[in-house]
Amino acid sequence: MESLIVSPCGLVCNLCLGFQRPNNTCVGCNESGYKPNHCVNCSIIHCPEKLGDPTLLCNVCEQYPCRRLKDLDKRYRTKYGESLVENFIRIERMGMTAFKEEVIKYWTCSGCGELLCAHRDVCLHCGAPNPHFHHH
Repeated sequence: MESLIVSPCGLVCNLCLGFQRPNNTCVGCNESGYKPNHCVNCSIIHCPEKLGDPTLLCNVCEQYPCRRLKDLDKRYRTKYGESLVENFIRIERMGMTAFKEEVIKYWTCSGCGELLCAHRDVCLHCGAPNPHFHHH
């Protein structure tokens, strides 16, 4: 099984454009290496509630779900068909391994078998439509 990275906010890094693109590829939230500026400066990663452990998942926090997380969740639900809060509910209900297996099934391109990018309306690998992308 492809190793998926679940970021502290509940997003799956592997579905991100920054993670999938061939140039300036992001290493993912919890890894050291190249990340886009908005990821380096992420208010969730640098949240004071994390008490110096940026890898801590937001759903274990006393403030969960905070305004920052709710705003990001709303943006991802409406634009990209991925919900952070839903992800946490599923992680709590089924465990991380089953959650990752479900994500792979749900986000695998029917055209080529690669993971779809949540930020694009077509597969970056073969151009097949992304059925989860919300057109504005």
